Amino acid sequence: MPDNMNDTNKTPSRTPILAVVRFPGWKKVLLLPVVAITGMLIGALLFASVMAGEIYEFQDTVDGVHLPQVDAIVVLAGGRGRISNAGDLWNRYREQFPRDQVPVLYVSGMGHQSSWSSFARQLRRGVLEVIRPENVVLETESMNTEENARWLVRTVRQRGWKKILLTTSSYHMKRARMMLEETFRSLGAPVAIETLSIYQDPFEQAEWRSSFIGFRVTLIEYLKLIYYKHFWVPDNANPQVTKILMRKLLAKV
Repeated sequence: MPDNMNDTNKTPSRTPILAVVRFPGWKKVLLLPVVAITGMLIGALLFASVMAGEIYEFQDTVDGVHLPQVDAIVVLAGGRGRISNAGDLWNRYREQFPRDQVPVLYVSGMGHQSSWSSFARQLRRGVLEVIRPENVVLETESMNTEENARWLVRTVRQRGWKKILLTTSSYHMKRARMMLEETFRSLGAPVAIETLSIYQDPFEQAEWRSSFIGFRVTLIEYLKLIYYKHFWVPDNANPQVTKILMRKLLAKV
């Protein structure tokens, strides 16, 4: 039998067919804006990651050696080492200035459950031995930088402060000073603000990209700076502060 007759019994080979995923029309309509929005978000994050170092482009008014006379040292709690460094700064004032010119140490945003004990645990032993409750104001109501500023205005007015020395982390200082100045101006509390940043690795202009935490914190702070710089306007009255003050007032009646 001829060989070609056996070929007729063979199963003919089939060319593989590529599967084509077909989306219904309405899914295509939804998919396009999702892809576009995702692309814009990725682009915005990439842009922010390049520009985020702007938060470190800030020049302090105090060098840490030549201390200006101020009414209060204001430290914004919430960051690593801020209270400890502020305590050291207060102690340098105590050593260099007459007793009646040593500024009050104002600790902003300690937290609702905070007390003198929780504050004292964050000070170095040498500072703890000389500082007294009358040297310190513990503000425990504010929960963010905006509330820090509003509660500070209340104390500034009560005590008649004219100049403060603001200290906070280097990545936080640019936004913090801007928000304090805007809040003071909005609420009619003219106060001069000196600044002294707390520098820690990796939160510096040349180092923030060297670690994940440095990148994350810097990027988030940069996005906050953009928002508060371009879109935020301080109100003349803060409902949160007003509510708490009214509650305390009614408790005394």
